[in-house]
Amino acid sequence: MTHASLRRQGFTLIEILMVVVLIGLMAAFAIPKIDFRDFRVNGSVRSMCNLLDQAEREAIKNQANVNVLFDQTHNALIVHDDDNNNNVEDAGERVRSYPLGEQVVFGNSGAPLHTYAAPISFTRRMNSMPELIYRRDGSASENGGFYLTAQGTAVAKDARAIEVQKADGRASWYQYTGSAWVKKF
Repeated sequence: MTHASLRRQGFTLIEILMVVVLIGLMAAFAIPKIDFRDFRVNGSVRSMCNLLDQAEREAIKNQANVNVLFDQTHNALIVHDDDNNNNVEDAGERVRSYPLGEQVVFGNSGAPLHTYAAPISFTRRMNSMPELIYRRDGSASENGGFYLTAQGTAVAKDARAIEVQKADGRASWYQYTGSAWVKKF
C-alpha cells in the first residue's frame, strides 16, 4: 500500500483548535446581547405559581390553613403552616421563606395595571405583611394578586401579574407584552 493510497481519517489538532476558537469568538459576541431579565422574571413567576399551588395542596392535605406572606423588604414569600388555624406563628409550626429569584422584585415596572392597583393587593395582614390564606377546602381568603418585575428596570414588558381566585385558590399568571396583558397559565 502506497502513501498516496492511504485515506485521511479524522481531524488534526490544529483543525479542532480553530473550530473551538471560532465558537468562542461567536459566543463572546452573542452572549452580551442576550437579555436575561425576561428569563429571570418568567422563572420566578412560574416558581411563585408552583409555590402557591403547593400551599393550596398542603392546606387540603393537612386540613389546616396555610398562610402565605408577601415580604416586600426581602423580596420573598413566607409560607406558614398554621396547624391550629389561629393566624399566629406558634412554636412547632413550620415556616419557610422563598426568595422571588435573582434580581426579581414586587412591582409592575410602569406597565398599566392588570386588575389590581397595588404591587400586592391582598388586604389581610400578618406581622405587617400582606397575607393570603389557603383554607382546608382549597379556597383562598380573598381574590387578589401581585406583580413581579426585574429589579432596577422601568421596562413595562418586564412586568408579570399573578392572580389568585378566592373560590378555588387557583393561581394564574399574565405577561405584559408592551401593549396588552396576555394570560400565560
